Amino acid sequence: MLREAQEHCQKGLDIESAMVPALVAELLDPVLAVSSKADFLKALSAKGETEHELAAFAKALLPRAVPTSLRGRFQGKALFDCCGTGGGGLNIVNLSTALMPVLAACAVPVVKHGNRGVTKKSGSADVLEALGIHINIKPDQIEPCLEACGMVFLMAPLYHPTFKNVAEARKSLAHEGLRSIFNLLGPLLNPCLPETQLLGVFHSHHVELFQKALHSLDRDRFLVVCGTDADGTALGEVSVTGTNQAQGFLQKAFKEDLGLRKISGSYQELLVNSRDESASRIMDFLRGEEKGFLRHAILMNAAVALQVHGSVEVISEGYGQAAEAIDSGAALKALERFQNFSTAHS
Repeated sequence: MLREAQEHCQKGLDIESAMVPALVAELLDPVLAVSSKADFLKALSAKGETEHELAAFAKALLPRAVPTSLRGRFQGKALFDCCGTGGGGLNIVNLSTALMPVLAACAVPVVKHGNRGVTKKSGSADVLEALGIHINIKPDQIEPCLEACGMVFLMAPLYHPTFKNVAEARKSLAHEGLRSIFNLLGPLLNPCLPETQLLGVFHSHHVELFQKALHSLDRDRFLVVCGTDADGTALGEVSVTGTNQAQGFLQKAFKEDLGLRKISGSYQELLVNSRDESASRIMDFLRGEEKGFLRHAILMNAAVALQVHGSVEVISEGYGQAAEAIDSGAALKALERFQNFSTAHS
């Protein structure tokens, strides 16, 4: 099947959704040759994945994830994920991870799906470890963690153990400077199937790709955003200096409509050299010691997240709620509860 699909892609033809479950079965077969898997993934990447292929692979892979007791909601509220695609290689403070305690303090149940950094020095798992979080939270601990802390982190390799069977094929592509569809699938494979999501991407053409894929997966409320700094650098986050291309629950570029003061500066101010530096700056923010660019950037992303989740009607209201979560110390306390829970259950 892989060989047939490879030839299909080499002719510039898209893969039919009906073929995907069999392809996934072969890709995750521990016995099948690495070269066969790599050749197919390379051909698919060269052709360019479509939203239909992305959604079909997600639908085929999700049932293979380690099962969880949650599906979409927790205690009547929509679960929220802020997992982005990564892949931009921009070593800035982990903004989407910093959102977790802020949103938890605003009564949004956060189930973040993530991994270690690949193209950057600090992925979500890396910075959470540096913040004192034990990241290998087990399925039966998800609901107690949400109950105690308002947030939980799902370490992707723990919940998708079969991915180890395609790891060598992915490595062989990486040695050639190539990616595969597995580099795109992470934000779609949260096993708790959160109903709401803010998904940051680094490439403008991925905005429509993920918008259509998430729509095919019947996600309730979501926003896919590609923000750029004032100098045109792609950020993978909501930008507070440049422009934002976005699709999903909000249908248009939205920076000019936020009703918030604009801020001068550059994301160069957020560059870090390590996970520890990222964690240190996040702690400064949570303690209320950071009053400048970093605070505004995180609060802006939190405000958009709250609007997408449906917790607020307008983004300016979300900004105020997020700021209060910091200024009152509620977000810092949420992180401390997460630290204590993960340590006690490690």
